[in-house]
Amino acid sequence: MGKVHSALILYFAAILLYLIAVLLGSDNLELLSKPIIIPAVYYFYYFSVKGKINFLFSFSILSYFFAEILLLISSTDFLYPGLISFGIPYLIITYFLAQDFLYYLKKRKYSINNFSFYIIIILLLYLLYNVLSFINESSKLEFSFYIFNGILLFVMGIFAFLIQFNFNNKTILYMVLMVVFFIISDLFFIFSKSTKDVIALKMISIISQQLSYFFYVSYFIYRTKTYYFKK
Repeated sequence: MGKVHSALILYFAAILLYLIAVLLGSDNLELLSKPIIIPAVYYFYYFSVKGKINFLFSFSILSYFFAEILLLISSTDFLYPGLISFGIPYLIITYFLAQDFLYYLKKRKYSINNFSFYIIIILLLYLLYNVLSFINESSKLEFSFYIFNGILLFVMGIFAFLIQFNFNNKTILYMVLMVVFFIISDLFFIFSKSTKDVIALKMISIISQQLSYFFYVSYFIYRTKTYYFKK
């Protein structure tokens, strides 16, 4: 457990340094701290599953790392490669959630007679529509990326909340938190991009994005232990 705790300490310390760098406008500190965050949280995963890694999951984390580095170097010159690198993990996560959906379906049929579930679907559709309508300065290609990611987030939300309303364990808890933080980070990324120089929006986007990696990794750790270590 010592290595696991050390990885988490490094992860949260790197996030704190990154936030300080953004507040101070220090490019050097940002270049020093941000590249540490994803490797640190991946070490947390590696030690937690005792080296029994999932290569598709690892590829998604690597894609996130490339996206963060590309946008750190230049959010203008590497915008499209960065958006592609952020979109690849969404495809992989949607695949994982579809697997989870089928896994729980084998246990019992889903019940959708929950009013809250339909409220969440309406809320997700509302957020998707309004956020996309909020983007008015992006190119058609960039807008297409946002639509694609928004659709994937909507599908992830349906899977996650449908499972959560019918089952309950730590894997599902982290699954829901993961999706919620993905949605928050993307919402505030677009808000901060459209309303420049509003530091509060940028900070919320950064915090939610970096914490989403922790919830994603935690979800997959418990998923691995629950579904695969018991085989």
